[in-house]
Amino acid sequence: MDQSSKKIAKEISLRLVIELLLFLASLFVFIVITDEIVIEKEGAVDDFAFKKLAAITSAPLTQVMRVITFFGSWYFLLPAYLLLIGWLFASRKKTALWLDITTIGITSTIVLFSIKAIFQRQRPLDPILNKVPGFSFPSGHSFSSFVFIGLLTYIISELAIRRRLKWIYGILLFFFAWLIAISRVYLRVHFASDVVAGFFLSIIWLGVSYRVLHIVRRKRNSINAIPSKPANGKPIL
Repeated sequence: MDQSSKKIAKEISLRLVIELLLFLASLFVFIVITDEIVIEKEGAVDDFAFKKLAAITSAPLTQVMRVITFFGSWYFLLPAYLLLIGWLFASRKKTALWLDITTIGITSTIVLFSIKAIFQRQRPLDPILNKVPGFSFPSGHSFSSFVFIGLLTYIISELAIRRRLKWIYGILLFFFAWLIAISRVYLRVHFASDVVAGFFLSIIWLGVSYRVLHIVRRKRNSINAIPSKPANGKPIL
């Protein structure tokens, strides 16, 4: 193995270790939030967040938060997914990617509503927005926004642009996703623990989805690589 191959192998190994640690840390935090705050009903953190946000609440800021929170709703995300999938579908070199994003988008929705149905946590009693239907934990706006932003960040990382721009775009997208999450707490339609749990759940689900789809694609490619055989049993070359 030459030096270039060793360097690539080392970078891949380091990336796998970082991904594994991030996944395990996210899983741990999500379990802690679920156990301590949702099941045991420890509300100190949520109360603290509401108190801090109440101190800066104003009519102009509320209007801004209403606009920001829209970008985490399915009124925005569904058309955004369709546009992204359509763009990738039109790009013939990215066939597998549009299939992956479609799969992750659908399965993430199933996971979200399944967890909501399991825990059935009620929303805050005094929302600034009109009454929002559904359960509170985890935050759908937070989870769905971070999943979508995660997919966008991955696509940007594959583009032929300067690395500095990739980092800038990724940071800006990540920051905006957190603004969406914070807007849900500001508008008192979610507890702080809901949106934090949504963030860590997005990391968990993106990690699981990426690995599963990677394994499926690798097996599919290995099957397609096997030469077919004619009736006489000899492989076609």
